[in-house]
Amino acid sequence: MTTTALVVDDEVDLCRLIQITLTKMGIKSDVAYTLSQAKAYWQENDYDFCLTDLKLPDGSGLELVKHISGSSTTPIAVITAHGSMDLAIEALKLGAFDFVNKPLELPRLRQLV
Repeated sequence: MTTTALVVDDEVDLCRLIQITLTKMGIKSDVAYTLSQAKAYWQENDYDFCLTDLKLPDGSGLELVKHISGSSTTPIAVITAHGSMDLAIEALKLGAFDFVNKPLELPRLRQLV
């Protein structure tokens, strides 16, 4: 069975980089660029884990963390350029398993996965 991931970020280049890295690791991924698109993908598919940005054009990645952790045990990590200790604590309390600051380096991505 193939491992699958949902990648949520409004930065197209970062999504491509993450997707390429995951593919090389044998992981299939879907990319959502907005919170609403991520929620739609989440409803339609089963994922083994999720990586989400904090700031999305139509909402917060924390909303997605709350949505996912409220209905499943799927691991979700928040990746952001706008991080602070308070936001990290909030994300972890909502159910995220990790909080990573951008720029996301490939070794850190591999370690996270």
